Amino acid sequence: MKYKLLMKITAIIFVSLLVACSPSFDEFNDEKIMFNVVDTKSTSEYTSYIIEIKNETGFELTHLIFTMSYPIKISNGNKENPFVIEGKTVNTVKPVTLKSGESIQFSISAPIKEVFSDNDLLDFENPDVELKGFVKEGNKEIPFGIAGGLNILADSK
Repeated sequence: MKYKLLMKITAIIFVSLLVACSPSFDEFNDEKIMFNVVDTKSTSEYTSYIIEIKNETGFELTHLIFTMSYPIKISNGNKENPFVIEGKTVNTVKPVTLKSGESIQFSISAPIKEVFSDNDLLDFENPDVELKGFVKEGNKEIPFGIAGGLNILADSK
């Protein structure tokens, strides 16, 4: 009787130690990259944006590239525009790196009239954005990308 009780207690202690001592691994979650439109300015010549990206993933993000495009209007919605405008950062060396908890601002200036003229085929009200880069896990860098409508990404995160 005492032997069975002793075995049960030993098994419980062993399992508790095994679970408590096992390493916990965090998984990269791109939903923890926050987008915020800081400023938008529009004139008849251009539209400019300042977009802040905050890294709350728990991982370092490297080699970041941020782009914006205006979707092409079609009869049943929109389609992707292959022509993109790359965002610029101020006082940042390349490659752009963002540690967990840090944020960075990208500025984009879109010369609407000069490049696109008064084109009714583009959706200037709902630009698409894409953030590409690498997630640093130890010595490995794993590629990632987030793409979608700026209004949706900025509002949902």
